[in-house]
Amino acid sequence: MNPEVTATMPSDFGQIISEHYKDLTKSEKQIADYLRKNQDESAFLSAGELANRLDLSEATLVRFARSLGFDSYPAMREVLQENFRHRVTHSARLRSRLDDLREAGDIFERLVVSEMDYMTQSLQTVNREALHQAVELVKSRKRIFIFGLGPSVSLVDLLKIRLERFGYQIITLTTTGREFLEPLVSMTDQDLLFAICFFDVTAALELVLDYARDIHCPAIMLTDTLGSIIGDKAEVVLSARRGPIGGLHSLVVPMTIINALLLAIAGEESNVMESLDRLDQLRERLKQYNGSTD
Repeated sequence: MNPEVTATMPSDFGQIISEHYKDLTKSEKQIADYLRKNQDESAFLSAGELANRLDLSEATLVRFARSLGFDSYPAMREVLQENFRHRVTHSARLRSRLDDLREAGDIFERLVVSEMDYMTQSLQTVNREALHQAVELVKSRKRIFIFGLGPSVSLVDLLKIRLERFGYQIITLTTTGREFLEPLVSMTDQDLLFAICFFDVTAALELVLDYARDIHCPAIMLTDTLGSIIGDKAEVVLSARRGPIGGLHSLVVPMTIINALLLAIAGEESNVMESLDRLDQLRERLKQYNGSTD
């Protein structure tokens, strides 16, 4: 690897891929996608072995390595192995603690320790300026489209409930069929898109981001590894690390980012408190209606 490259490139191989992803060829993106999902195993594969798995030539693997700034495939593999050793060392520290807890058979404590580890890392990885920009964008709009699929739907629901209580009009996009397209047609440049997406770039995600850009609707993206790959399609990217690839991904960090966003909005917008007061008044009236039917 070039000395200059060593000095400037981040040690996180996933980040290296993300920063070069847009400039890769179709075959190189195939390699990149495979390596993102199989870093640990790929760290010990030769160029020939990896080429056979992907049905590509060894020359394509070499060109891919050079596209990322490495002198050769072995130089790239050395960084993969360095990343693997780093993850093993970090995991070993946590595993030592978990092994102690495992002897007591308390799965709750094991889970809490893992979540605490993710939260501690978030203090270094969550960009406060991006969070502030997201708050300002939300405050400037009245109608918000919230996109999220699979496990992200729970985060969509959390954001929808809270923002509706704040007085915002919310339209959720949580499917990929015709019912997903019809509400999208009503999106305008006066709205805001909040896309929650993790790990995989789906056709639905690309469509909603591209459509928002086409009509000049600003977008916020809450993601883990996709920021550098498609982050240019959003005005603000909120990065939420959710744990190692291939493991059970935690929602604690993205949920905490959402809660921080909501608290900031509630603290800065006087009409939010007015909306909550009206909600409380309606709840009291409902109690009276229920009482009158006894």
